[in-house]
Formats: sequence, C-alpha cells, structure tokens
Amino acid sequence: MKPWLIAGALLAPLLLAAQQPARERSCNLDLYNYDTTTTLAIKLPSGQYNSYYGRGIRGRCTNTDQRLSGDSLEAMGDTKTYVIVGRAHYEEKRVRLDADRIYYFQSEERVLAEGNVVAVTDKGTTMRGPRAEYFRAMPGMRSDSRLLATGRPVTKLSPDDVGGGTDTVEVIADQVTEVADSLLYAGGSVVITRPDLVATSDSATMNGGTEWARLDGRPRIEGRGTSVFTLVGRRVDLWSRDRHLERVLSADSARATSEDVTLASDTIDLRLTDQKLSRAFAWGRSRARAQATDRDILADSIDVDMPGQMLRELRALRGAYASSRTDSSKFVSTEDDWLRGDTIVASFDSVRAAGDTAAKPVIRVINAAGAAASFYQVASSQGAKAAPNLNYVKGKVITVDFGADRAVSRVTVREQASGVYLERIPDDSLKTNSTPPPTPLKKP
Repeated sequence: MKPWLIAGALLAPLLLAAQQPARERSCNLDLYNYDTTTTLAIKLPSGQYNSYYGRGIRGRCTNTDQRLSGDSLEAMGDTKTYVIVGRAHYEEKRVRLDADRIYYFQSEERVLAEGNVVAVTDKGTTMRGPRAEYFRAMPGMRSDSRLLATGRPVTKLSPDDVGGGTDTVEVIADQVTEVADSLLYAGGSVVITRPDLVATSDSATMNGGTEWARLDGRPRIEGRGTSVFTLVGRRVDLWSRDRHLERVLSADSARATSEDVTLASDTIDLRLTDQKLSRAFAWGRSRARAQATDRDILADSIDVDMPGQMLRELRALRGAYASSRTDSSKFVSTEDDWLRGDTIVASFDSVRAAGDTAAKPVIRVINAAGAAASFYQVASSQGAKAAPNLNYVKGKVITVDFGADRAVSRVTVREQASGVYLERIPDDSLKTNSTPPPTPLKKP
C-alpha cells in the first residue's frame, strides 16, 4: 500500500471526529454548604467517592447554568448520580423543578423528580403531578430538551407557549410531554380547557409556535362564551391566531351542532370570526346532512353561511334534497313536504331583536335548480282535521316562498314546467241521495 494511502486512512477518523460538534461538559458540582451541613465521604475501589451531605445543601455546576439545593444530597462517584432528598430543587435556564426527591443522572443528562412535583419552563408553562423527567439538550446526545410528566399531571401552558396573549391553556392527561418548549403531546383521557372551548380526546398534539392542535380518539369540542357549538369526530384539528380560535376541522364521522344548525358528514370544517361561528362546510362519501329549525337537507356537500353565528344562507350542492315537517295544526298528514334538485339554496331571515337570544332564524325562500321537483301540501277548506290538498311540480328551477307563519305561500316553476294539483273533494259531494224513491202505483 502506498504511504499516502496509509496516512489518509489513519487521518480519516481524526478528521471525522474533528467535524463532530464538541459535546458539552457534564456538571462539575461545587457545593456551598451551610454552617449546619454535615458531610461523609466513602472512598470506592475505583478511587471515586460516595459523598453524603445533610442538614441543608446548595450547589452549582461551575461549567454550566445548573443549580441544586435541598435538605440532603447523595453524590455517587462511580455512576455520576446526584440524589437530592427533601425540598429538592433543580434549575437551569430551560426549566425549574421542585419535588420531594430529585435524581440527576449525569451520564444520561436526565433529571427525575418524584413526589409533589412542580415543573416550570423558561416560558412559564407549569406542570404539577407526582412524577416528571427532564432530558437536557446536549450536543452529540439530543438536540432538543424534553420534559415528560406522568401520573395525570395538570399542565398550564403560558401565553408565551401558545402564541401570546394573557390567558393560559390547561391540559390534563395521564401523560404529558413537552419538546423544545414548543411541541406538547398529551395522552390518556385528555382534557384541554381554553377560554373559548373545552376539548376532550384520547390523545392530543399541540404546537405553540404555529398555534395548531390535533385531537385523536373520540375527540369532542365544545365552544364557550359567544361561540357556542359542539363538534365530534374521529380526528379534529384546530387552528388559532393570537390565541383566538379561527378554524376547526373534524374528519371521519363528523357531527357539528350550533344553536341553529346541526351538520353531519365525513368531514366538517368550521370557520370562526371574532370568536363566533361564521361559516361551516360539510362533505364526504357518506354525503352531508343539515338540520335547520324544522327541516332537513341532504346533499353531496353543504355550505352554511352564518355571520355572527346567525344562520343566513344554506347551500346544498349535487343531488340535493330538502324536506320539511308539516304543521299538524293546519291539516292531518304523515308525509313531509320536499324539494330536490342539483342545487338547493335556502335563505333565512336572521334578524334578531336586541337581547333576544332564543329567537330562531325563519325560512324565507328555497330555490332548487337543475332537474328540480317539489311536493308540498296545502290546508284543505274542510278544516284542520281533514287531509291536505297535494301539489307536485317539476321544472328546471323551482322557487318556494314562505309566509310569516313558515307555511308555503307561493311556488314558482321556470322552464320545462309540469305538474299536478290534487284538491280534496268535500265529503258532502260524495254522499248518495238519501231520499227514498216514490212508491210505484198498484195495478187495478
């Protein structure tokens, strides 16, 4: 082998090692004892010492920003482990830990806290629970710090961790992990409480930097305050801006309920403006269904316009079908009125008197376009206990106008119009003549 090849082979590992980032030195602990502190050191066969300190200790790492304090401390020389017992405290720039006991494993750069744990990140997020582990960010070991709390801790995310503002977000779960002061993972009976909503699920992922969250496993969202709604599905995503919820997307078996509309479909997309529902979309292979006041609408997709959380217009696209329940006080019928077409647009009178939060939007007009057909019933002149008159029409465009009493007032058919109107015949006209025929004369 040529000499320069041998030299290159020998130098290659050294060059690769030089390219690796230098690993940060582990803690060189320097203790500042109190006047009452007691000490005991036992030399081990390895030449290291196991040292025991009691009646109050405090210390710092001379080469890092780590600080330790507590009632007593055990320093294990061979394993490079510190154990703090009683009012145990550990801190560095990224986190502060208080607990009954704290273990610091230098070889792993791992801190374990047990018993009445309170963990606070540098951004102000607080975890309270029976147990927490902190994994330090170390070059050559792990790029991001990680804080893991178990035993169903209560975590309060500070405004700085979730996009600013003044309100906190509370997360309760069987286990919570925070990564790099930004990502939070929660698992096991998760409950998330915000000023504008309460969410539950089997697991959750939250990104404070992008203000995005995902709930998996029987998620349920309940809007609070001015944004009252309920949303369920198999997976729910949430987007916020400046701590205000702007969008909620539910996928697979989704169902959304607001004051005026209930939507059900494979996928439901809710939009909020000024913390109020303003738009809702529903679509999917199973089709979309909307229930508004006294009527149902079915279509491939549905678009609901509801500015200020007041229903104004509902659009049903492709294979649309709308049915409405009849008024039993006007006639006797087991059938619903219905309207179908390629597209159906329903407009509502959403004007609400000041202070009247119970008033429901009133249907004004429904328009069906494209191979439209309509069936509706009209009260008979014989009274409320009689069967209704029937009207069936077809056309390219059908417009149904409603009166103040929500009853059909007019039906307009445009282009290719046809139909039939059946009016009930009064019972009196069907009765046979009850006058007996004249008695025939007898022959003489």
